[in-house]
Amino acid sequence: MMNNEFQVRLLLITIVTFFLPVSSAFAGIHTWDVVEVFSNADGTVQYIELLDLGVTGTETGVGNGSFTSGLTSYSWSNGAVAAPTNGRRYLIATPGFAALSGAPTPDVIVPLLNVPMFSSAGDTVSFAGVDSFVFGAIPTNGTDAFDDTVGIIANSPTNFAGVTGSVVVGGTPSVPFGSGPMAFILMIGLGAAGIFALRHRRMAV
Repeated sequence: MMNNEFQVRLLLITIVTFFLPVSSAFAGIHTWDVVEVFSNADGTVQYIELLDLGVTGTETGVGNGSFTSGLTSYSWSNGAVAAPTNGRRYLIATPGFAALSGAPTPDVIVPLLNVPMFSSAGDTVSFAGVDSFVFGAIPTNGTDAFDDTVGIIANSPTNFAGVTGSVVVGGTPSVPFGSGPMAFILMIGLGAAGIFALRHRRMAV
């Protein structure tokens, strides 16, 4: 009888020991959701924003997380973040985003090897296997982001420290004087002026 009781206790201890690390790790991230994505046209400037929708404030494992998409996957090991985490955001971004004026410092900057992080034509971005954001084509006009609840919004990237920014990407590039395109434009302009002057002279004669 004692032998059977000892075996049962040993079995219970083994089960608890086996599952405790898994449960603790899961508890550290399971209320974080992917809530916002942003991309420019070529995917070099992107961010993924997470939000802790839980109420306990103890989901500190986001600092050792990962994401996957149809294009790539990436894991980071920044260490546990400080509690409380409920209502806080976590920002994952490309180097091109981090270099922009007005951009808050990302909590994670992915290597160039993982750029673009997702397809702006439509993708599924998953965080640590606990949440996925499925979306179709998103804006790439350099100002709008895509939110998982309301859809198209003005970009408002926010990091874990609570710093919110706004970025503008793109615009029509200027043509430098002396460049090939500028020389071509000048040639067309001079040619048109010459033709106009020649016609005017013939009419005068």
